[in-house]
Amino acid sequence: MKKSIIHFVFSCMLLIPFIKADAQSFISVGGFAGGGYISGNLPSQGSFTSSVFVEAKTNPVFGFDSRLSFIFVSDFDKLLPRTSIQYYPFLKGFSLKGIVYQPVSNIFYVEEGIGPLMINDRSLVDLNKWDLGLAFSILAGTNFGDPMSIIRLGAGIEYGLTFTNTDVRYSSFHLQVQITL
Repeated sequence: MKKSIIHFVFSCMLLIPFIKADAQSFISVGGFAGGGYISGNLPSQGSFTSSVFVEAKTNPVFGFDSRLSFIFVSDFDKLLPRTSIQYYPFLKGFSLKGIVYQPVSNIFYVEEGIGPLMINDRSLVDLNKWDLGLAFSILAGTNFGDPMSIIRLGAGIEYGLTFTNTDVRYSSFHLQVQITL
């Protein structure tokens, strides 16, 4: 587990020199919530998904922004009242995606993202493994506000796939809000 965390942190640190640090740079924060599926060591289960993230403008040579996200995915039954289940499978973790924005018009845009993913698999009662993988996302949205304080709303899909230990996967169909500071 410690090796996985060290590799993920080292990978994130390699991208720090490419973050743009001048007066034109921006930081934005946001999050999403929605539904999806968890699969891996268990049959696919319906889940709710949520995430909070911080995004920074990177060097324009690379043409993408860097987004560091915390992800939480849990069994949908946890939200229902009066369920008698004693344990609800869940996943939690981090991703660092490169995000590319493509304007469709003045107010509409599409964003795509891909990057490394580190997930703590807690899908079974006695399971507590860290997995490394990739996260992919696509979103269609709209801009609100003036250029200095943009609020973005959108609907998107995210898929996380791990390659180590338990090979856990999740998918998310969600609504996202992002505010540029």
